[in-house]
Amino acid sequence: MKQFCLTLPLWLKQLHLGLVLVSFCCSLLSSTAQGQLTVLSQGNKQAKWRDSQLAALQQQLTDPKLSDELTVELQSQVKWLKAWEPGSLTEEPLWSGKALSELWEEPAVDPSGKATKLRERLLGAKASPTAEDTRELQGLLKDHDNDLGVRQLHLHWLDQQQYRKLYPQEIAEATSKVLALLDGVAKPDQKIALARVFCLYRRGRALAYRVLPDVLEKKPMSAEEIEKNEAEMLGAYRQLKKLVPDERPEFALLDIRMLRYDHWNGRALALLENFGSQLNRQWYLKKRRDILRELAWEGPAKEAAELYAAAFPKEVVNESDE
Repeated sequence: MKQFCLTLPLWLKQLHLGLVLVSFCCSLLSSTAQGQLTVLSQGNKQAKWRDSQLAALQQQLTDPKLSDELTVELQSQVKWLKAWEPGSLTEEPLWSGKALSELWEEPAVDPSGKATKLRERLLGAKASPTAEDTRELQGLLKDHDNDLGVRQLHLHWLDQQQYRKLYPQEIAEATSKVLALLDGVAKPDQKIALARVFCLYRRGRALAYRVLPDVLEKKPMSAEEIEKNEAEMLGAYRQLKKLVPDERPEFALLDIRMLRYDHWNGRALALLENFGSQLNRQWYLKKRRDILRELAWEGPAKEAAELYAAAFPKEVVNESDE
């Protein structure tokens, strides 16, 4: 009896410790399970949203009075939503699109040979431009104002990514001068024709940049100026589509811009996915994020924004500073 009384407290202590450990493990398992349930709940929430969105779209598609354009728009939205699995968006396009084996390259035209050497120093594969090079370009423009090679080099130098929001009007004016000179070539060949196609693309892009909200904020335009810009943009785009009616990755970003301009965001998104594997990675991720935001699809837009921010954090910071 005396021995039992002495060991009883130890036994109770061990029992108490065991109960504490069991309680802790249960708490830990409960916490983990709760976290998993939360994730599953969020996933289910997005899946339910997608299903309801698809149901609404498919209901609209049963309307016999639906216009052809609106039908294509709704079908494009349906296609994207069916391909998207909540929480699984990656940097890759959602489907394999129109991958072309041979892409067009914009030709440099320089009949007089006045711009060839300077072009290599300014824009060549191993280019390391200096202030002296840019002064030489200014001198060539002054002395040879109507030289096609010099004018095209000036356009290509000005129409670089870092300058497009700074000088959209100047780039558009430069395209006009190059187009006029291309049209004046006595015996245009395939090279001249292709140079003209790319110049129209650059013109449409520059005029589209001119009316971006952040550009307008820094360089305001009157209502009349905006209307004129819109007419010129549509004119350049129609000329381009007359020459190249089929969709191609070289000009897809302008096609997408014009679709978004007319609020055909589903069609723009589908076209982006079609050529996603052949587009610049940054533009693909950014445009996908932006279009999903314009569609007000909160779940997929959040996923796309996180992917773009992870891939291009500096660019996202620069956006917030603009």
